[in-house]
Amino acid sequence: MVGILAIVSSRVSAEPWSIEPRLGASADYATNPSLRPSNPNSEEHVAALFNLPVRYDADGIELYLSPSGRISDSRGYSSLASNYFHLDANAQFTNDLGSTSVQSELARDSSLYYNGQFANGIGVRRDTALTSADWTRLLTERSQIQLDASWTRVSYDQPPNATALTDYRYLSAGPTFARALSERDTLKVLGSFGRYQSLNGITESKSENLQLGFVRQLNELWSLSTTAGYSRSIDTQKVFFGPFFLGSVSSNQDGAVYAATLTRQSEQFSLTGGVSRSLQPTGFGYLSRQDGISLNAAYALTERWDFALGAVWYRARNPLAFGSQLLSGTSDVRYTNVQLTANWHWTAQWIIAMHATRVTQQYGPPTVSGASSGVSVDIVRQFLRFDL
Repeated sequence: MVGILAIVSSRVSAEPWSIEPRLGASADYATNPSLRPSNPNSEEHVAALFNLPVRYDADGIELYLSPSGRISDSRGYSSLASNYFHLDANAQFTNDLGSTSVQSELARDSSLYYNGQFANGIGVRRDTALTSADWTRLLTERSQIQLDASWTRVSYDQPPNATALTDYRYLSAGPTFARALSERDTLKVLGSFGRYQSLNGITESKSENLQLGFVRQLNELWSLSTTAGYSRSIDTQKVFFGPFFLGSVSSNQDGAVYAATLTRQSEQFSLTGGVSRSLQPTGFGYLSRQDGISLNAAYALTERWDFALGAVWYRARNPLAFGSQLLSGTSDVRYTNVQLTANWHWTAQWIIAMHATRVTQQYGPPTVSGASSGVSVDIVRQFLRFDL
């Protein structure tokens, strides 16, 4: 991705680039930021926040590079209050017939940021490399086709005595065909193929699914998007006796997948709610079947005050692998994260953000749970955009 930016930069060096720095400081308190199931410890932390987005936008080319992070007084990655660093990049090229875009991400943060993934009740450092691309082409005034592909590699830095989360790579690709039935209605057909491989070479999942989608603009404010279909995943584990490879055993995950999103958008109030079921890569050895419910709302009371609510609940059913066979049961993880935010725009550039959060997690069998409540205050300086 950096190579793409360099090539385009040399070609359009005379065109303006811009940057909009965002710097801040945060103070937070949490009752159990490590989500310990027993003997929870409360913690207070202070941290520096930064986001340095660089943009180029002209002549059908849009480029975006955004380093962001949190540097706190906490150590390690076993807590929700851990440091993090993200480097996001995007390049989009558009013309009269369609568009092509490429996205990339490099990230280092705690596994607890990713829906509470941990092993033996502890969070660990999670390193992520992600690249995705999509190509969209208009076939007629009403029809278009889109091809998507993504590649992800995730590794965990774990203590020697931890029950291992599994380092993995995941490749997925598939086409989408969309046909506008009217000004308000669009019909879609979606297909995809995915391959999950643990980096130790022991476990693997191969999945495929086919879905039918429908998008409806209900009125000027409300819209509904739905997809539903069937998926199949073949999970395979290699079996060893000491250094000797004995063979492989397999099991299937078959069933329905779906997603529905309801959106309301107005000048003062916006709302997005959704439900979904899908196969997702995790650090537990295979693709897992995940059910999710999400809600996001924002309300601008005045020019100085605005409020937001974000809530997510999900349940992951992870196939169990043990010894020389795949078991018929699953390991379940349930995770919720609710956050209330109030933003006071002190001036045009200074923002004071106040957050209240509640995070819970339950996993098993046997059933074990942990929860944390917290509050935080962020003081952020949004600098004006200026050309480079």
